Order: sequence, then structure tokens, then C-alpha cells
Amino acid sequence: MAVRKVRAYYRTVRRVVALISPDTPLKEAMLTVVRGTARAMKAGVSLVLLDAAGKKLIHTYSWNLSQYYIRKGLLDADKSLAEVVSGQPVAITDIENDDRVQYPELAIKVGIVSMLGVPLVVGDEVVGSLRVYAKEPTEFSNQDINFVSTMANLAAVALGWNAACQEKAQQAKGMVVSHTATLRQTRTADFAHPSEEEFAHILDFYDLEWVYEPRSFPLKWEGDRVTEMFTPDFYLPGLDLYVELTTLKQRLVTEKNRKLRRLRELYPEIKITLLYKKDFDRLLAKYGCGPLAQTRSHGVNQVLYSSAEINRRVRELAEQISEDYAERHPVMVGVLRGVFCFMADLLRQITVPLEVSFMAISYYGGEGGSVVKITKDMDINVAGRHVVMVEDIVDTGLTLSYIINHLKAKGAASLVVCTLLDKRARRIVDVPLSYVGFEVPDEFVVGYGLDYQEEYRNLPFIGILGPGEPETKEDRAKTRSPGTTKKKSPR
Repeated sequence: MAVRKVRAYYRTVRRVVALISPDTPLKEAMLTVVRGTARAMKAGVSLVLLDAAGKKLIHTYSWNLSQYYIRKGLLDADKSLAEVVSGQPVAITDIENDDRVQYPELAIKVGIVSMLGVPLVVGDEVVGSLRVYAKEPTEFSNQDINFVSTMANLAAVALGWNAACQEKAQQAKGMVVSHTATLRQTRTADFAHPSEEEFAHILDFYDLEWVYEPRSFPLKWEGDRVTEMFTPDFYLPGLDLYVELTTLKQRLVTEKNRKLRRLRELYPEIKITLLYKKDFDRLLAKYGCGPLAQTRSHGVNQVLYSSAEINRRVRELAEQISEDYAERHPVMVGVLRGVFCFMADLLRQITVPLEVSFMAISYYGGEGGSVVKITKDMDINVAGRHVVMVEDIVDTGLTLSYIINHLKAKGAASLVVCTLLDKRARRIVDVPLSYVGFEVPDEFVVGYGLDYQEEYRNLPFIGILGPGEPETKEDRAKTRSPGTTKKKSPR
């Protein structure tokens, strides 16, 4: 029996080695490893990868495992076979009596009895684990551990090739990226709807790590049997936030709202937001795609704040900042280009000594996806300085969150945000705002530096853009889609 098993292991390794090459798509390579391991071991197998912070393990590829078990949520690296992260294999014969398993009750419920985990190492870094889930009590032998470790090494080779390819492509565009960052971009997903894939590209743009449908929340039971569950579309580990998209019919929106209310009642510790169709369309429009990008607005439908109202509020903000920073000599940082009107007027009203710097953001797209790039960084060293980040408008909070993380990495002594407009109704990432000019409704606003397709910046007031007629075919041909050229970043 042992000889037959060893032969099966050798055949599997030879087959996988023959199939994996630098030209093999990553998903095909990973599934080949996982499927081959599962068949040879006659067990369920999962490949899990560490998140950017190295604290969570994400089920990325699996074979012969129930979706109910996979979608139990992300694993804590220090609670689930923790020794694996330090580079040691872990073999557990009896899950029920071993505290190294994070969800023993759920594992037992789906029939898992024994587990084996080996580290997945790329270079000198543990990036995840290859895990085996047996439904029969199993004493994993050295041969078993060596076989699974070999398969993990083959997966690591494929991951390394993929990461190196992405890194080379990004460096060719002038982007400086870390090997670890490219490894995080190797994740793939089978999206149920095109809108989900588009949203994933937006998250990649902001370098926000995401996991697709990682957890299903039970909402109703009949005895011990779960009769209703809810699986949010995305989880953002860095923000500890679930996001559900709704771009379908109103009756489905109503049903999703009902489930969200129930989820919040049962799991009050869970942070979740619902992104409506109009919000999603507007987010896409800023990339030059989606239904709203195919129409032009030919006029301002309503004046929201007059020039006099803006001037008065800017003066009030300047007075407050001058009082708060009387002894601190702040650095005012603005992100071009929409902020230039507001920042110029604000600076003229501030009465304390200060320094000024600007940043510019764009993104580069291609086959590897789109990511944020800072095309112009500050020319002032802010280490140990008090920084006031000046924004024209904060809506989703995605751009601002990215910039805040960038500034914090430079060692500022303190960092606050001053924004002229706060569109809180569209917030995805909750960012702290210390100085706010106006809270605006959920409308597309232009003027006083804010644009629509580079128009309306020079209006002395802030207005709501009215809907126009569809563009001509020639206009549509000029519209650029994300992932093809360099563009400005969405606000």
C-alpha cells in the first residue's frame, strides 16, 4: 500500500512539472497543483495566501472542499496552523482535540477529521500555505509531508514566475514596485457579474487588497439547518470592510437591503456597505467608461453654492486652521488638479507661517491591471512636520485613503485633512476629516476647480451638472477606457 502511494506521488509530481511553465496561466498552474495534490492524497486541498499585512490567510484555490467550509471567512495567521507561517509543516491527526485549528466545530461539521499544512515560500518569504483536509483519521507520514511540500514548492515556482512577469511589465512603464506587492496581485476570481470585475479593477487602481466572496453569513435556521445565507461580494482586509454591489432591478435591491439589515442585527461587529447602481455608474464614469461616460452634460442644472458663499466658508476654514496651527508651522499639501482654486484661496486667508507642496496622481493600465501611481511627489521632507492635506472633494474616500497612507509612511508628526466638499453619502472608506467646507448631496458637482471631462473648472460657483444628450459616434470613439492609457485619477 505504501509503495503504491509513493508511486502515485511520483506520477503526480512528474505530471505537474510537465504542465507548469512560465507560459502557463497562473490559475491553470495553481489548479493543477491543488487538484493533483487532492487526487493523490484522496482528500480536500486548499491553497491559502497571506494578505498584505501578513495577518490573514485567504482561500485562493481549492479542490474537493465544500463552499460552505471555504466561505467561513478569512483565517487568522496566528490561530490557524500558526507554525506554517514561520516555515514549519503542521500535521494534525484529531482536529477535535487540537487547539491549532481555528474553526474545529465547522471542520467537524463538514466531515474533516485530520489536517496537514505546509508553507508556501517564494524566495525567502512565506507567502501562504498548501493544506490537506482528510475525512478519515490520518497519521501523516514523512512521505506525505514531503509530497505536499514538493507540490507547494511547484506552486511557489509558478507564483514567482507570475510575480516576476508583472514586476517586469510594471517597471517597463516606469513604476517602482516591490516583489511582495506583485505577489498580492496574483489573486484571481470567477466573477458572477461584469460589474464585480469592474469593481475589482477599481480596487486594484487604489492598491486595495480584496477577496471575492470570502464569507457566507447564516441569516435563518430551522433547528440546526441553515435555511438562508448572505455572501457579500467583496472583503477588503486592509479596511476590515465588506462591500456588496447592487446594479440590478429594484426588487433585488430591496431584498439585499433586507438581508443587510438582518446581517447587522446578527453580526453587529461586521462592517459592510452597499454600493448602489448610481454610485457604481458614477465611479466608472470617472474612468471614462460605463453608461454615464457615454453622455455629455451640456449645462449646470442648479447652483449649489455661490461665489460669495464659497468665499465666506473658505475664510472661516482659514481662520480655524490659523488658530489651530498658531505655533506649529504646517505644511499644506494639495493633490492636483481639482484642488487648485480652493487651495489658492485658502492659503491667502491663513495668517500663520506655512509651506506648500503639491502631488499629482495618475494610473497606468495594461494586461496586468491598473494601479495608482504618484506622478509628482512632494518636494518637501515632511518627516516630523505637521501636515494639512487639502482636498477639493471627498466622496468614496478611496483616493484620500491611498494618499494618507503614502504621507504617513513619510513620518509626518501629525496629519489632518481639510476638504472643501464632503460627499458622505458615497463613502466607501471612512477617513477622518478635520476641516469641512460643505457637505454636498449625492450629485455630480462641478465648478471652482471641479471638472467633468476637463470642462467647468473655471466656474466661480459650485453647481450640479444636468443630464445631456448622448455623444456622437465621433465623441464616443475618443472616450478612453481604463487599462489602456495614462489618465488622471478619479477624485
